[in-house]
Amino acid sequence: TDFCGPPKTIPHASLSPDKQYYVGQVLHFKCQSGYDKRPPTSGTRRCEKVNDKIIWTPLDMQCTNDSS
Repeated sequence: TDFCGPPKTIPHASLSPDKQYYVGQVLHFKCQSGYDKRPPTSGTRRCEKVNDKIIWTPLDMQCTNDSS
């Protein structure tokens, strides 16, 4: 099995804990309480193999305590 390294963390977001990161795995991120003012407040990243390179799909979420 091909393994991904750990994904980059996101400020003020928590990640469902998992020690193994493998191709095809989906990680769930969720904004921490107080930083979930602006949607989307949760998202997923997937480990994929593209042209023999192993990558994490981008995550389109930003955790902020600013509601404007």
